[in-house]
Amino acid sequence: MKHIHLDMLGGLAGDMFLAAAVDAELVDLKALEAALSSLGVGQIRVVAEKVMRGAFSATHVHFEGWDPSEERDHRHLSTILEMLEDSGLSAPVKARATEMFYRLGASEAKVHAIPIETVHFHECGALDSIFDFVSAAFIIEHSAATWSAGPVPTGTGTVETDHGTVPLPVPATAAILEGFELTPKGVSAELVTPTGATILKTLRDLNPGFSRPSAIARGVGYGAGTRDLKAFANVVRVMILEVEDRAQTRREVVAKLSCEIDDMNPELFASVEESLFGAGALDVVREAVLMKKGRQGTRVNVLAEPHNTQALADILFLESTTFGVRIEEIERLILARKIVEVETSAGTVRLKVGLQNGEAIKAAPEYEDCARLARETGQPARAIYAEAVALYWASTQ
Repeated sequence: MKHIHLDMLGGLAGDMFLAAAVDAELVDLKALEAALSSLGVGQIRVVAEKVMRGAFSATHVHFEGWDPSEERDHRHLSTILEMLEDSGLSAPVKARATEMFYRLGASEAKVHAIPIETVHFHECGALDSIFDFVSAAFIIEHSAATWSAGPVPTGTGTVETDHGTVPLPVPATAAILEGFELTPKGVSAELVTPTGATILKTLRDLNPGFSRPSAIARGVGYGAGTRDLKAFANVVRVMILEVEDRAQTRREVVAKLSCEIDDMNPELFASVEESLFGAGALDVVREAVLMKKGRQGTRVNVLAEPHNTQALADILFLESTTFGVRIEEIERLILARKIVEVETSAGTVRLKVGLQNGEAIKAAPEYEDCARLARETGQPARAIYAEAVALYWASTQ
């Protein structure tokens, strides 16, 4: 099973993520260029060149080929989503890119206290930034890998933006990186861009635990940022690892936060859960309980990485009516898994396959794929779900 690990020596931006993937030969450039060209703004080319960043030879990329009349820095989120919807991107790539733009839009809406529908991207609305997002979605959906990353480096000081002088990391990036381990660097520069932060958040949401496993190294690639920093090499490294498929389970220590609530409007629990997941919760489960004086209540259980308990407890205190949160460290076993794709009559569906002793013992379609295809085709989601499972098991015979 393939696993890809990111080491952010100099930070992360969208072009650095793509460049590292190109350097590691993780991406078919012709197929990516065809995907980018389907956005309808020209015949897009990905230009890759070798550069030096510090002591490292790395790949740097930029895009060429779009119609100059399409170039502008500012675009509304709705305009970008319409561009994606009208494109010829494959359904999984289109869905992933849309999700990523929504995530960035949600952080901008939160920072500026505006409805997400009115979010207006500045630098991230430029075509090369849109290409960065679509390229990242393309890589994620075609890698058939699990992912992890090391600590996130951040710059210090301030930077000038269209919103004026703001601290580093910029507010949108800081909002997306809630729950990540941040390592301050002694340099006044934006090391992780909003696009880079969105990519990291997307990868972590797809990979519970987000930690590097014991594995065999199979390849490496270095992606260069545009700036040549003096303090350290402005590169991100991807390591391609091969994880033994016969591994049955992975054991890890996580934190469990729990509280019981009997005096809150039930409609608000969904908002609390959304905030918890947004801050890096690994899982959130609610269960009905009988509390003192015979009152019906709800127990909220949150699984988290141990370093992230305070941030999640703060959300429970702020957004729910609880006056106390219990925290304990527990062990959990995680079944080895891989991601596969099947072509149903409605379109492409991804499945998470559980492995024991190297053998598949269960397969679960991605609900979001089934729900999206149901909306697009009018077929029942349960029928698409059942067909995906049947196709997978048939392929193993």
